Amino acid sequence: MSNREIYLDHAATTPIDPIVAETISRVQADCFANPSSPHSAGRRAHHRLDEARVKILEDFGCPDATLIFTSGATEANYLAVHGLRNPEQTAFGTSQRDHESLRNAARSLATHSANQTTLPLDANGCLCKESLQAWLLATGTSNQGRPRLENTAHSLFLSTTLVCGQTGAVEDLSGIQRLLEATTTPCILHIDATQAVGKIPISFPETGATSLSFTPHKFGGPRGVGCLLIKKDVEWEPLFSGSQQLEMRGGTEPVALIAGCQEAVHQVVTRQHLEASRLAVLQESFESTVCEMAREVGLNPCILCKNTTRSPHISTIAFPGIDRQAFMIAADLDGLAVATGTACASGSQEPSPALVAMNLPKPVIQSAIRFSFGRTTHASDLKTASEKIYRILQKSSAVHPNHHT
Repeated sequence: MSNREIYLDHAATTPIDPIVAETISRVQADCFANPSSPHSAGRRAHHRLDEARVKILEDFGCPDATLIFTSGATEANYLAVHGLRNPEQTAFGTSQRDHESLRNAARSLATHSANQTTLPLDANGCLCKESLQAWLLATGTSNQGRPRLENTAHSLFLSTTLVCGQTGAVEDLSGIQRLLEATTTPCILHIDATQAVGKIPISFPETGATSLSFTPHKFGGPRGVGCLLIKKDVEWEPLFSGSQQLEMRGGTEPVALIAGCQEAVHQVVTRQHLEASRLAVLQESFESTVCEMAREVGLNPCILCKNTTRSPHISTIAFPGIDRQAFMIAADLDGLAVATGTACASGSQEPSPALVAMNLPKPVIQSAIRFSFGRTTHASDLKTASEKIYRILQKSSAVHPNHHT
């Protein structure tokens, strides 16, 4: 029996990359001054800030785009919505796949807007394309310029999450792009790429998005900083007044954290293909082992979104008959860190909105556990984790022998 702590909650946050930590420490010492100050120390900090911005844009294949640094992905999502011009004339489309910061921001503006619609998900946890098409028909205009229905809006705002933080399912962006091309009503497409950076290739221009958000603490970077990429020549209203960042987001920029963010982006983009392949092997082996163990104790495990494209760093497995909260507590006591949902909703006893929106059977929703991997996860970690999981399932199935399905 191993008492070694195993961390399988990388979708919540990740340990900082030592290279990133060294960068932050060095920049904090060398570029501590306010980057808005006119003296040489301030100019040095400002130069490092500009350098980070240029390199991040290059890594996302969009050197001409605008990059706004924020306090995290939540603020970046908020800025993406509240930076809209004329929100009262905008129809908002979100889904339960989206982070609550996006859904709440759209909902707050929707009180003054044409409407706000929560679009349903399909069985794979992606936006239901039929429902998306119906929403576009109800709010936009056709390529022939004719109003489609009486609720026509002057502009549309659609958000989606590139990689679902609950299941790892990758959104079908090409399908969304085809539907958006069929409407002449201006549509802002915002993508939350928080769980995608470093896991799947991302070229901002190829996404077809107007804006894209992420935070580096999901891939070895620091907390307290986030990014919002905005397509060239798109006008946004400032969230906070101030002269910094093209007057779009006031406040003194944390140069060291931003430099750490840039280094984290560079590290994961550089090794993305190799790391994704490594994680995919670990994911497949882990899922096979855990499911076999579950069947040994009489359970019928279910890998969520197994038949769709998934990110290699998330495995969500349901063990119908096992209570997810009890499992997580038992795992924690045995030194295994896992999750029952996204970290921002970890205090809630309610099931994941994304899983509910997928119309999964209640026993599956109530027993779904998210295991997520990262740079520091190795085969030996998953072997130890599997042993811990087996003990938990064995004890739980003995306590609830009639709950097997």
